[in-house]
Amino acid sequence: MDDELTVAKDFFMRRANRRFFSTPRERRAAFTLIELLVVIAIIAILASLLLPALGKAKARAQSINCLNNLKQLGLAWTMYAGDYQDKLVSNELGTTNAWIGGGMSSYPEATNVLDIMNGKLYPYNGSLGIYHCPADIIMPPSIRGMMKGRLRARSYSMEGRMGGSDNENWVLGAEYPMRRKTSDINNPGPSSAIVFTEESYLTLDDGYFAVKAPGVLIWQNSPTVRHNRAAEFAFADGHAEIWKWRFLNKEQDLDAAVTIGGVTTTPDLVRVQAAVAIKGQR
Repeated sequence: MDDELTVAKDFFMRRANRRFFSTPRERRAAFTLIELLVVIAIIAILASLLLPALGKAKARAQSINCLNNLKQLGLAWTMYAGDYQDKLVSNELGTTNAWIGGGMSSYPEATNVLDIMNGKLYPYNGSLGIYHCPADIIMPPSIRGMMKGRLRARSYSMEGRMGGSDNENWVLGAEYPMRRKTSDINNPGPSSAIVFTEESYLTLDDGYFAVKAPGVLIWQNSPTVRHNRAAEFAFADGHAEIWKWRFLNKEQDLDAAVTIGGVTTTPDLVRVQAAVAIKGQR
């Protein structure tokens, strides 16, 4: 028994001596402070390289999601016309018979999903999510303080000529009458005619996207630039597109001038106008 105690005592003494009296080389079982700082620096460098790529991937995913939303809205719009003998869903303001109700420029109306659910297109797709772009997170100054982190219910509006009221003929003028049926969609034709627009958060209010007549060089409502200087649109033939802007580089408020700070957005405005009406043609 004494021999066993002696052996155990010798073992622990050797371990203690090795721990407290070993050489520096033998004691290097943990990282030094400098080594830890080097590791942290490497991690920071890798993070700085990866974060932009992750940001781009997120933005791309949001853009794809938004494009799918517009396709779904376009499909609901087409199905409605199919059920009502080619008649376009109403885009009139201040009526319960329109594709959408309410506005996005006041609180709490901006969060009222009932304005969507009571709209004439909701029965064709009961998803509230298709009315909102996932990248649409900035609120206009008029309601920013009241929203308290909440998002608006809708990001898209319908081009005014598609089923709009004759009371809004002042937007384009009598030369370009409202379209009542899908057969009325000419100049431009269905593949080039905008139905749904991803609108600037500064001009998004009712469901009506107003565009001045060709040749009138001023924006009325403006499309967004939130997708890396691009906006997304749905067209009368059912497809959706991402439009990269040549010169439009910021969100614009109502009735924005085409030239600001020496930079003209005329080519971008003309592109939008050509998807609404062809000059001199009904």
